[in-house]
Amino acid sequence: MPKDSQQRRSVLETVKAPLIFSFGLGFVAGFVTLIVSSGGSDNPRVEHDSAGLDNPINLALLAFGIAFIASLLIVSMLQLASRENPEELSRGAGVNRNSEELYRQQVAQRREKARREQAEQQKPEQDRGPGSERGS
Repeated sequence: MPKDSQQRRSVLETVKAPLIFSFGLGFVAGFVTLIVSSGGSDNPRVEHDSAGLDNPINLALLAFGIAFIASLLIVSMLQLASRENPEELSRGAGVNRNSEELYRQQVAQRREKARREQAEQQKPEQDRGPGSERGS
């Protein structure tokens, strides 16, 4: 995404480029199908009144639709595959953004708590000392 929300992206980064390319391929496929199914330019077909798939216009529209959808799908997938991810996605999001730092803080807190508990356990033993055992 652009850093400035007002900044416009280039045609290659928008959806216009795949649409224009796919429309061009669809048009070529439809035109070629229309010419070929009508018998070519030297031998034109006379009966164009049928409504089935043998009508050249129906075949041309069908070829246009198939070529348009297939090329749009392929071009869009290739464009998505070639686009690099923004840098902030590699740092994680939400709770997981600073998970390593949080883990280090928790480990440090546990170590500090264990050190304090160990110091408290050693302190009463030092207070009693060797002289307090004789009196008992």
